[in-house]
Amino acid sequence: MTHPPPGTDGERRHLRAVARGSAATLAGAVLSTVAGFGLVLVVTRSVPPDTAGRFFAATAVFLVALATAGLGTDTGLARFVLRDARPGAVRHLVRVAGAPVLLVACGLALALAAALPDTRPLVWALPLAAIADLCLAAVRAHALFRSTVVVDRIVRPGLQVLLVAVVLLLGLPGAWLAAAWATAYAASAVLAGRALVALTGPVRRGGLDRGGVDRGGVDRGGVGARVFWSFTSPRAVARIAQVAVQRLDIVLVAWLLSPTDAAVYTVATRFVVFGQLANQAVSTVVQPRFTMILAGPPDEAPVLVNRVFGVTTGWSILLAWPVYLAVAAAPAAHLGWFGSSYVVDEAVAVAVVMAVGMLVAVASGPVDTLLLMTGRSGRSLANTLVALALDVGLCLVLVPRMGIVGAAVAWVVAVVVRCALAVVQLRGEIGLAPQAGRLLLAGALPVGCVGLPVALAGLVGLSPAAWLAASGLAGAGYAAVVWRLRARLAVDLVIAGLRPVRRTAVAA
Repeated sequence: MTHPPPGTDGERRHLRAVARGSAATLAGAVLSTVAGFGLVLVVTRSVPPDTAGRFFAATAVFLVALATAGLGTDTGLARFVLRDARPGAVRHLVRVAGAPVLLVACGLALALAAALPDTRPLVWALPLAAIADLCLAAVRAHALFRSTVVVDRIVRPGLQVLLVAVVLLLGLPGAWLAAAWATAYAASAVLAGRALVALTGPVRRGGLDRGGVDRGGVDRGGVGARVFWSFTSPRAVARIAQVAVQRLDIVLVAWLLSPTDAAVYTVATRFVVFGQLANQAVSTVVQPRFTMILAGPPDEAPVLVNRVFGVTTGWSILLAWPVYLAVAAAPAAHLGWFGSSYVVDEAVAVAVVMAVGMLVAVASGPVDTLLLMTGRSGRSLANTLVALALDVGLCLVLVPRMGIVGAAVAWVVAVVVRCALAVVQLRGEIGLAPQAGRLLLAGALPVGCVGLPVALAGLVGLSPAAWLAASGLAGAGYAAVVWRLRARLAVDLVIAGLRPVRRTAVAA
């Protein structure tokens, strides 16, 4: 097998494409994260912890239900759309995926309204949210990310903060918080649907004739329902389990302890999303790129996958680790932003445990994304189910004994085990072995430039504002060092990817 030399045109082309998409999704992720942080800040400073805890638990249940209703179709579309991106084939896939998604979403909304009274103000929006996610996934599968950034990262979270703030200003009852939060999904459904129609045209009614041609005269072609769902079905369960791992701990804390404890736990773990969204910004864009590489020449694919995986993992570390290290270095100062009620020893311990766990998770790279794009959705499912079983089992054992710290330990164990399983499987399957030197350098820089300086400043005591200032100063120095080492870290490829290019180059 011939290995292409470092810096081949193929490698740079793929990495520049990832950089272009990642920059846009990262910008959206930053805005979404700030909005999410602002939402928690506004709620915790405006209502009692018990009311805040009920709100956070209800929204966590909603998001788990939304993942359930999605049935893994985002991954199925990402795998199959680029294999036949003709509008007729894409519309057919949307029909194949959309009907079950809408049916399940409506059923879940009715079930939750009957079983959990706290969710009634928001479950009406579940079908709208599911359709919005489906439409955005279909657009993303074309390696186009602007709609996701605008709709899902800017408009929806921004509206949620605005509407919740209006409810608080008007002094309406706590149930109105959930209703206001859910209303933003109506706007996202409209905008997401318009984005899909603009790309592929409307989904025609009436189905296909016997020749496989829809009544609009476009050849269906593409992937059949059986092939689509044979790949997607395992991912549906995995997606549910994945979101359950991310959100169910809040629900379990509220159930095993109290809504007040759930509010404290939510505040102590909220920072995790800052790094997660930075990591997802890279993972979302690299997903269709892995599909393109694996569908290319078989003698080049393994080497290209390793290089693209290693470089993008380094980018994730550079983006996410500074956030986790800044929080771990002075957790009490970070928690002070939410009010004195949330600066307690248990919350400080939770923040440190979660930060350490996320350092490990980010360093593993987009392993689950790569596992899925190699067609191993069954293994991804098994890994996620193991993680969910660990999370729930350990929560049931540890939370009654350790409080919210037990929930954090359970979550970290589940996430780290899931990542470790995927790494081992990919090493055996495709020989995954990214360059260790670049990853070690990417990890050492945030530790030395952010973690240590903020920790030293924390020894003399930091107020929330002083912690933010210290983190900002450390971040500025960190950015300067990264810039100086941009070639070794492949950050120069990010810069090259942001330069204007001809449409033909982007399409390539």
